[in-house]
Amino acid sequence: MEQLNLEELSIKALDWIVSAGPVGWVAMGGGFIILLLMISLATGRRRRKRQARQVAPKLVLGAFQISPLGRDASFKVQNIGQTAKLYTFSIRGRNDILVKNEVAGHEILSGETYRVLLEAAGNKKLDTGFTIELSYLDQMGNVYRQSFPLSQASARQPKLVKFA
Repeated sequence: MEQLNLEELSIKALDWIVSAGPVGWVAMGGGFIILLLMISLATGRRRRKRQARQVAPKLVLGAFQISPLGRDASFKVQNIGQTAKLYTFSIRGRNDILVKNEVAGHEILSGETYRVLLEAAGNKKLDTGFTIELSYLDQMGNVYRQSFPLSQASARQPKLVKFA
């Protein structure tokens, strides 16, 4: 293979542009339009993500209290951001814990606290060795997932799971 220097390459490119004809010009224009669409889609996604962060609810761990007998517990979550509508509630690390109250569909307004009552179904007493995971919607319909490891004093940052 012979190597082309920059001058020969630019001459060949100019020759191709001059001799391209209508089909070549349409192909170049189509490629340029596709490139512009790809750039606009990428920047639009960033803009929507930024907007989603601005209207996102901010849930923090209010309190986690275990009853003296260790069979029941109370998990409080506080919303310090925009309104959140709870979607799912799951417990990782233990499969013998029952949720006593309905969680899905409950709205937590800004400044409010929501309490979830938990009960140990097995013989093992409750402790802080598990993680509570909440999924919730914001006002625009974006879905967030946030973990609350009870062995730590704070919640993890919410992850934006799905755009509306």
